[in-house]
Amino acid sequence: MKKKFLIVLFFFLTMSSFARAQQKDVIDTLSGYFKTAQAEKIAEYLPSVVELDILGEKNSYSSAQAEIILRDFFTKNKPASVKIINRLSSNPNHKLTILSLQSAKDKFRISISLSSNAERFLVAEIRIEYDKP
Repeated sequence: MKKKFLIVLFFFLTMSSFARAQQKDVIDTLSGYFKTAQAEKIAEYLPSVVELDILGEKNSYSSAQAEIILRDFFTKNKPASVKIINRLSSNPNHKLTILSLQSAKDKFRISISLSSNAERFLVAEIRIEYDKP
């Protein structure tokens, strides 16, 4: 009985630390997906409905629609570089990051708001705007 308890406890602690490690790097992960223009990978972090504000066009979209819109944005603005400008993660249920995306012709500021469901962080809102010099 004691051995089973220790095995279950070990399993729980291992999974718990694994989940925390995944949550801690969600901002780095999404930043990498923006850098490589992987709309399909970003879509894996979208809930069923997400707020998008892309260059002033703001609306709620399904995750499938949002993926298409992001793919279209990346087609028109292929990222040359992406940098994390700011990250706020002091609240255990919410995270916010601001990215700077440089394309061949324009520079964009991307704000990503994340909320935690019990399992992981999902994107609540993405806002992409021109970065003012």
